[in-house]
Amino acid sequence: MVEMAIFIDVSKCTGCRSCQVACKNWNQLKAEQTTNRGTHENPPDLSATTWNRIRFNEGVKDGGMTWLFLNDRCRHCQEPPCMFAAEDVPGAIIKDKTGAVVFTEKTKQLNYDDVRGACPFDIPRRDEKTGQIYKCTMCVDRISNGLKPACVCGCPTGTLNFGPKEEMIKLANKRVEELGGDAALYPGEEYNTFWVLSEAAEKYGLEAKAPVPGRTMFAWNKVLTSWGTLGLAAGFMTYVAKSEGTSGQEKAE
Repeated sequence: MVEMAIFIDVSKCTGCRSCQVACKNWNQLKAEQTTNRGTHENPPDLSATTWNRIRFNEGVKDGGMTWLFLNDRCRHCQEPPCMFAAEDVPGAIIKDKTGAVVFTEKTKQLNYDDVRGACPFDIPRRDEKTGQIYKCTMCVDRISNGLKPACVCGCPTGTLNFGPKEEMIKLANKRVEELGGDAALYPGEEYNTFWVLSEAAEKYGLEAKAPVPGRTMFAWNKVLTSWGTLGLAAGFMTYVAKSEGTSGQEKAE
C-alpha cells in the first residue's frame, strides 16, 4: 500500500465539529463533561477520549471579528520522536506502512512524561485509569481496508481530504497558490497530516516555523529536559547554600 496522508484546508472549515463527532463515533470514545468557559471551543483540550478537536482562534479582519479554525490532532510524523521515546518497549508505538503512527496497548509500559515530552505538538494523552496512551490513529483500521478516515467522511465542506501522500501534497501546494498572501503548507511535507493555513501560523496559535521530526529532535528534547532538571537542581542547591550561609551568619552574631 502506498503512503497515505490527510490534507486539511482550513480556509473551508466552518467549525461545525463534524470531524470530532465522527472520530468519537467510529472509535467508540466517550463524551466528556465540560463547562462554559466563555468560548465556543469545546472540549478545552485533547484527552484519552478526544483525539481531535477544533480550535477556535478569534481575530480581527477588515474591522470585524473573524474566526480561524484549526483541526488539532496528531501530525503522524514521518520519523516520529514519540516512537524513539518508546524504543525500550518494542511494539508500543508503530509507524505503519500507511503513514499512520499507531499507539498500542503496550504504551501502558511506557513513561508517559517521556512520550508526551518527545512530541513537539503536545498530542499524546494518557488514560489515568488504565495507563494506556492515546491519540489520533488516522483510522488505520479503516484505511488499511480501503476506506477513508471517519473524520474525512464526516466533513461536509471539503476541509478534510485523504489520499496518497504525493497527491495530497500536490493538492495542498495548488491550494496555497490559489489562496496567496500568507497561505502556507504546515507543518511540512515531513508529516502525514498537514494543513494549508490561510493566515500566518502564529494567528492559529502555532509556531512560525514548525519543527522537523526525527531522532535529532528527540535527542534535543532529551538534552533540553536534562538541562532543565539540572538547572532546577543547581538552583535548589544554591538556595540551600545561601540559606545555610545566612543561618551561619546569624549564629555568629
